[in-house]
Amino acid sequence: MTPGVQPTTRLGSNATILLVGQVGRIALQGSYFVLLARGLGASSFGAAAAVLALVSMLLPFSGLGSVLLLMRNVSQRHEAAAVQWANAVALVVMSGSVLTGALLLASPWVAPRGMPLAVVAAIAIGDLVLAQVVEAARSVFHAKERMIRSAYFPVLLQAGRLTALLMVMAGPWDLTLESWALSYVGASIPVTSILAVVTLRHIGRSAPHLGEYTREFKVGLLFMVGMSTTTVYNDADKALLARLSTLHAAGVYSAAYRIVDVAYAPVRSLLGAALPSMWRAGSDGLLPVLEVVRGRLLRPVAWYCVAATGLMFAGASYVPLVLGEQYTESVPALRALSFLLLIKGCHYIAGDTLTCGGRQRARTATQIAVATSNVLLCLWLIPRFSWQGAVAASLASDGLLAIVLVCVLRAGVRRERRAAGHPSLDSAQSRPGTP
Repeated sequence: MTPGVQPTTRLGSNATILLVGQVGRIALQGSYFVLLARGLGASSFGAAAAVLALVSMLLPFSGLGSVLLLMRNVSQRHEAAAVQWANAVALVVMSGSVLTGALLLASPWVAPRGMPLAVVAAIAIGDLVLAQVVEAARSVFHAKERMIRSAYFPVLLQAGRLTALLMVMAGPWDLTLESWALSYVGASIPVTSILAVVTLRHIGRSAPHLGEYTREFKVGLLFMVGMSTTTVYNDADKALLARLSTLHAAGVYSAAYRIVDVAYAPVRSLLGAALPSMWRAGSDGLLPVLEVVRGRLLRPVAWYCVAATGLMFAGASYVPLVLGEQYTESVPALRALSFLLLIKGCHYIAGDTLTCGGRQRARTATQIAVATSNVLLCLWLIPRFSWQGAVAASLASDGLLAIVLVCVLRAGVRRERRAAGHPSLDSAQSRPGTP
């Protein structure tokens, strides 16, 4: 068996567990999204989406790459879990607190005009600190292939937030940006505490040993920068729409984009299930990772993305029935953005293959260039065309990313094949079953 390749039954079982968890999470997120969008209205929902986008762009810097290092290191050495967890939590708390303070200072220039600082602070603490601790806990179990806990940890966090939102809407309070933000962070505190205790009981206690992190800081930095560029081309458009256009336009566009995000969840599940074996295979280079991808990921991801794109395009007209008439303009936005699913499936598979195969530097450099082009396109197109400009910028930048990452992957495979004395990639393509 190729090193790092999971048996078909285990990979299928892990993917099924993660998919069930994702389905639960999708149902909760979908309910949360619909309730929040209808309850706040398009303009206030646009403001909420802009704050969430700003915080999301800072997420990769919370933990300084330690959560991804945890995933990689524990996948390869399960006994490292306690120290890796302690390092990740310590770095998340420290960096997340600093980032929250920095965002509050910058809010007058980057947040929607008139946005209360309390709202920004609550969302930042909820996502940059508490949700990242949950992500670190989930990553421990994911790396050890305890997929049930990996799957339901995020579900519990989302369930807590949905319950808190329902309590606000059912109680004597009005649903405002302030009450929403308070429910968001308030629900996150008990869920995070419980899941942290569960994780500690499983792996045992350890004091942080940040010396281990500093030895891998450069790798963590590459992970951090790579993830940050991903969030830039995913979320900069929403934040810029709220500043350069109108909150209504931001709400219309964010609603359509959120539907695409939800539709991508099954692909995320399959990639997540394969990730531990991809990391293990990557210790021997890029070619073994490619074998994992070829054997289990390409075909199901391709079929799903094609089918889901067609369904979103055809079903876009039902958006106003679900969210309300204020979101009528989300119909053409969703039809255009539905093609993002095909593009994302392509560039995430290519990117994850490069990352696990030790080519994170090439992936990060590509993502920096594309993220920069995305921001420049948004600055040019949004003031002229509002949400239509954001759609065009998103499709163009994600499409460019997919093309470049596939070219980088092909070049890396050629080099490894030549170094190993294998036939070139082009000649190998003539044989059935070769990428």
